[in-house]
Amino acid sequence: MISPQGLLANILWLYGLSGVLATFSYYAWYRKEHDLTWRALWGMPRLLTPLSLTLTAFCAGMAWAGAVEYQPSPWWQTIAWSVLAILFAVQCGLYVRAGRQTGWDNPVEENKEP
Repeated sequence: MISPQGLLANILWLYGLSGVLATFSYYAWYRKEHDLTWRALWGMPRLLTPLSLTLTAFCAGMAWAGAVEYQPSPWWQTIAWSVLAILFAVQCGLYVRAGRQTGWDNPVEENKEP
């Protein structure tokens, strides 16, 4: 049986998953246009912010869908998805702050090579 809450929860996790795929697609193009490597791009807030945001939506949608479905998921799965959503949301906020302070194209952490 389809409920409005279940429908909205499924829309949220599908939106998050499509956002993750769109983020990687866009940054594959961006990487080629700006002659960057994936390693260099992976450390930039420019990529990490939208990726964390869409992963937050995905995890929140999975937690919500697990809680409101006709046959709910076990409680521990809902808690695990909720914790992941909170962690990705915090991570997204940290990347936004790092992008505003040091620039969106500067690495979040410097690579310390021996």
